[in-house]
Amino acid sequence: MPIALTEDQLSLAESINDYYRRTDALGQTRARLESPTVGLPGDWARYAELGWLGIHLPEDVGGAGMGMGEAAVVVEELAAVLAPGPVLPTVWASALLAASGTPEQQQQLSLTGLAEGTVVGAVGSVPDGLASRDADGAFRLAGPVQVLGGMEADLILLTVGADVLAFDRVQLGSVDAESMDPTRSVALISADGPVQPRMELPGAAELAQAIGRVLAAAEATGVTRACQNMAVDYAKQRQAFGRAIGSFQAIKHILANVLVDQQLSMAQAWDAAGILAGAPEQRSLAAAAAVVTALPAAVSAAEQNVQVHGAIGYTREHDAHLYMRRAGVLSMMFSVVAARREIAAATVAGVRRVSGIDLPPEAEGYRAQAREFVAQLGSAAGAERRELFVDSGYAIAHWPRPWGRGAGAVEQLVLDEELRGQERPEYGIGEWVLRTVVDHGTQEQLDRYVHASLLGKITWCQLFSEPGAGSDAAGVTTKAKRAEGGWIVNGQKTWTSGGHTSTHGMATIRTNPDAAKHKGISMMLIDMAAPGLTVRPIQDSRGVELFAEVFFDDVFVADEDVLGAVDGGWGVARSALGNERVTIGRDRLGLDLSYDLFALYAEVRGDAGLDQSIADLVAEDLALAALTRRIAEQAVRGGASGPEGAVLKLVGSEHTQRLATVSLAVAGEAGALEAKALNELQRSFLYARYSTLAGGTSEVLRNQIAELILGLPREQSLR
Repeated sequence: MPIALTEDQLSLAESINDYYRRTDALGQTRARLESPTVGLPGDWARYAELGWLGIHLPEDVGGAGMGMGEAAVVVEELAAVLAPGPVLPTVWASALLAASGTPEQQQQLSLTGLAEGTVVGAVGSVPDGLASRDADGAFRLAGPVQVLGGMEADLILLTVGADVLAFDRVQLGSVDAESMDPTRSVALISADGPVQPRMELPGAAELAQAIGRVLAAAEATGVTRACQNMAVDYAKQRQAFGRAIGSFQAIKHILANVLVDQQLSMAQAWDAAGILAGAPEQRSLAAAAAVVTALPAAVSAAEQNVQVHGAIGYTREHDAHLYMRRAGVLSMMFSVVAARREIAAATVAGVRRVSGIDLPPEAEGYRAQAREFVAQLGSAAGAERRELFVDSGYAIAHWPRPWGRGAGAVEQLVLDEELRGQERPEYGIGEWVLRTVVDHGTQEQLDRYVHASLLGKITWCQLFSEPGAGSDAAGVTTKAKRAEGGWIVNGQKTWTSGGHTSTHGMATIRTNPDAAKHKGISMMLIDMAAPGLTVRPIQDSRGVELFAEVFFDDVFVADEDVLGAVDGGWGVARSALGNERVTIGRDRLGLDLSYDLFALYAEVRGDAGLDQSIADLVAEDLALAALTRRIAEQAVRGGASGPEGAVLKLVGSEHTQRLATVSLAVAGEAGALEAKALNELQRSFLYARYSTLAGGTSEVLRNQIAELILGLPREQSLR
């Protein structure tokens, strides 16, 4: 999925793709590889005519009057096809000049020329201690500075300390560094003698760095997406051992991981582009996190693309190494190590990403209703409070009436804000189990179960897992035989979360042993106190009774407790699993636990390895939050959902475990914690392992991402 989200952005991305369906960008790039040359590509003027170079600039200087979100779309799409030319450096320079320069500076440095492509720009960063200024303001360099696109540039902006200095390239010495990426140069810029800057942009260095990082993350996202598509297409076609290599789990997991990386990179780049006009500490944190997420992902995707292709991917004639070249140079020019240091320092200093979603005008009507409801709640507690929530539909607002409010995306987002801090009914597993009853139940079942469950008088567990079946929900051996007025059930369920505390359960039961595996299953609603049913709690690694095993010995289930059609239970089960995974993915988010580590770590900082680990956790936490916000934005716009939910479930679960592991390391480095805090930390470490098992293991989820989202073939034995 690309960065483009709005209608204008999607149209822009499609126009770029349409252009390159008729133009061989890779052919141009390969020609520059075989005959190295410094200079602009032949269709540079066309880039300007199409508005790509000035998409983000005001119309009065020749731009399209859009923003950095659209600029990110342009560089992402051009990177996906490896279009040659210094687009990123020129857009970087013009965006910085437009944001930091005075009108006079913009005119003198030809912002209009940058938009029209008649002036080519580049930006470089001078390392601390390398630059000096004479009394008259003249500039000197003690060594060369690498500048992306510097050999093609007319205008070079250099960050020196907190400021930005502008030079004509001819004022400076420049040597071609012979970049391994043939699409654009890397110049070694020098100033051995005194050079007078053309212009100064005081205090603009922070913004310059943020803009560059956002554009680099957008480019990296395009590289990752292109490598993913190339590898997936090959894995579907390449035959080995009598089948497509994409049917092998090892290949599926590689490509599922690439898709996950692409989604997180895309969300980070999108989020960071949207905050560039915001507060400096906000944009700096977001931009640094985008680089930490997107650049390693691009390098990894390019490497895995070669790996999936095998020997042919390693050859010069194949295009895979061209993407490795682009990813490698991006990683070299935009330091991930420096970004990690800045994330750690900012977070220790108390910087937190603050974000929100722009809601349409109708949100205010929902807000007024929600506030009126909160006023009605007053000091109500216990059963009275729950009744108010249930009767108003606010208990589970997105459910259809009469049980919920039929709340759409906008109202749900309003309620997240207005009911934050209010004690609300919690249903846990019961929410998705009961939603399955709502979707598939008879009127009699709805009347009997739904309202009582919402009031908390009935509680639910899910009786799917069986010994030996693991995450295979269709591996049902618990069976039922026909009896007068119902069924006699025998068998065993296990790993039933809350099975020992629930009043009822929803169970998959095999009612036709002669049918195919996914047929002959019926869904039944079980009274957990029924005669013949035995529940034995199971302790988790902490010693907590979290789940249970359930034994059926001639348990009678009446016909009116069959949910859906007899032998049609697999469709009902798939509905329940879908409800479960959406909820799990959602509930993993919004926990800023990774930040809490810094209060302790700030006292013992100095271990570079821990610094990197914690910074990576913060970046991943921000990526998950950005992806969640993007889902919400998409829902508000009425867009269809994509692979984000599966990514949130997978990464959110593994993020929890990484957080727990790093927490132990920080505690060990600190050396002393209060007994209560240390006990909670250790228990969290043990409990975290549960997150990649519940609702389907991470390995199974990777298979599902590969098969259902990427379209890779299933295992032959499962067809």
